[in-house]
Amino acid sequence: MTLKIDKSLAEVLEWREKLRLECESMSREEQIAYIHQGAQEFMRRHNLNLVTMDSSTRKTRHSNCISR
Repeated sequence: MTLKIDKSLAEVLEWREKLRLECESMSREEQIAYIHQGAQEFMRRHNLNLVTMDSSTRKTRHSNCISR
């Protein structure tokens, strides 16, 4: 029996594996900083200003993005 994987799921799995390989030699703190930096760059590139939740304090804060 062959399992059919949706094209979008296959793409997400490919991204996940690429990120795992890029981060495997980094410490946990370095991995978090790397992913955070990538997310910030994406938000700037797409002119997004999102509210994020700080899980340690449960307070909302606005991300540091360029406003429209």
